[in-house]
Amino acid sequence: MPCKICKIKPVWKFTNQRQLCNMCFVKYFEKKVKNTIRKYNMPIHKIKNKSLKAKIINFIIQNLPERKGKLQEDSLDDISNKIIYVMMYDEKNKLKNLLPKNQPLYFLSDKEILLYARIKKIKGELKRKRRELKEIDNFIQTVEEKNPDIRHNIVNALLKFNFL
Repeated sequence: MPCKICKIKPVWKFTNQRQLCNMCFVKYFEKKVKNTIRKYNMPIHKIKNKSLKAKIINFIIQNLPERKGKLQEDSLDDISNKIIYVMMYDEKNKLKNLLPKNQPLYFLSDKEILLYARIKKIKGELKRKRRELKEIDNFIQTVEEKNPDIRHNIVNALLKFNFL
């Protein structure tokens, strides 16, 4: 089934069966990052780090006006792993630190980030996860086989219960 908008071969398929071609995926990705920045009033400035996520953030925000503050490179995968880790092993009041304040990639998975980097020809690799988060990531990946939206569900649960 081709991309619904362009009628071109898709490169990304959502869980609701919607599919996007290269151009549509790039528009979706950049719009998602910019909307996240706008919605949560995030700072806008270049990140000095040379990681893949930093390069992608810098590429997307290059034409936006600067806003002071510190940006983080955490993605949906990183945030969902940290939420589970804090819920299992740490103080629950630390969950408030995981709300979207300065992470433009908050709602985008590592797979989406890698695909965007491949399409835009941005070179780099994702950094390895800490050992304790790697175990949680493996657990989430096994659950993801049955429920592909588990990472979104974890993050949305934190946002829904924003009682902190």
